[in-house]
Amino acid sequence: MDILIYGIINSVMLALMALGFALVYGTSRIPNFAHGAIYVLCGFVAWFFVRSLELNYLLSVILSLLLIGLLGALIYRFVLIRVRGMNISEIIASYA
Repeated sequence: MDILIYGIINSVMLALMALGFALVYGTSRIPNFAHGAIYVLCGFVAWFFVRSLELNYLLSVILSLLLIGLLGALIYRFVLIRVRGMNISEIIASYA
């Protein structure tokens, strides 16, 4: 039974990541291959807030989502917009 539950949880997480890829590419027409790294960074920031700053778990998750969302907006504004239309440059910039 545990395997079934973990399988469903992992499937939902992968579906959400795929939805994120589709949403980012659909709205900006720029492929973002660092999408998974941004998810991991968000989890690490939430973990840091809980362990090091001893914040509430829910508050840590909300703060990490806001901070990483701001980081994503800054990356889009200052990196990805500058390389729009340069096909190979878009891909290289999204890896970094």
